[in-house]
Amino acid sequence: MLKPATLALLLASVAAPVQARLTCNGAEVDGWHFYCDPEPAKEPEPAPPPPEPEAKKQPQDPEEPKEMTATEEIEAFRKYADELKHRAILDPTPENVQAYMEVNKQMAQQAARFAAVWQRVLFGTPHLDANVSRPLTQMGTNIYQDQRNAAEQAALQRAAQDAGLIFVYDDPVDCRLCLAQAQILDAMRTAYGVEILAVSTDGSPIQYFPDAVPNEGQLEALDLADKPRPFIAIVDPTSGETQLIGGGLLTEDQILERIYVVREVPMGERFE
Repeated sequence: MLKPATLALLLASVAAPVQARLTCNGAEVDGWHFYCDPEPAKEPEPAPPPPEPEAKKQPQDPEEPKEMTATEEIEAFRKYADELKHRAILDPTPENVQAYMEVNKQMAQQAARFAAVWQRVLFGTPHLDANVSRPLTQMGTNIYQDQRNAAEQAALQRAAQDAGLIFVYDDPVDCRLCLAQAQILDAMRTAYGVEILAVSTDGSPIQYFPDAVPNEGQLEALDLADKPRPFIAIVDPTSGETQLIGGGLLTEDQILERIYVVREVPMGERFE
């Protein structure tokens, strides 16, 4: 049973009128309204501009084929010839072999034309012809060699007069090449009238050079002590400058040629 106080509160709440609340456009408003103002219409978004029409591509003229360089042309022909050769080797049918024979003949004809033109050019430009400085005929070769021998002998005599030739050797009992070199140099002393000083590294005597001197520091002073024996050198007694002619056994022709090159031919000009 409801208590009197509770019942009184319920009756009061039923009897009290409820104040009406209106909403317009999602917000509460006071008072009585028969209608709400309509919501403002949204402005339409501007339409994107139409895409610009693509420019019509102008038809391009076909590119002219690039002219091959001479090197590219040769390389292309070589590859073509190699292909025919390899094909003929791997599959030697009459057709494949003949195809390679044809291109091989073409290469031989081209080489012959080149050689013929080379020869004509050589005739008309003597400064390019090796025959001018080194004759190719038998008679020319003999004359050239006689002149060269005279120049080499003169170079030997000038070297012996202006500087001095020394021959360094070890004990000939152990160094048989030293003894053979002494014999060659002795013959050159007699033939060309030049003086050659023999120097023994260990004081041992040697045949053909009874006046040989022992090394007493001379080789160390000339920076020649560590050179392999036998060897020949040209020594300038004034400046102490040395020019090695070579080590090991050298023949007379080799000695003459080397002295001529070292003393008479400027560096880099021998084969010009």
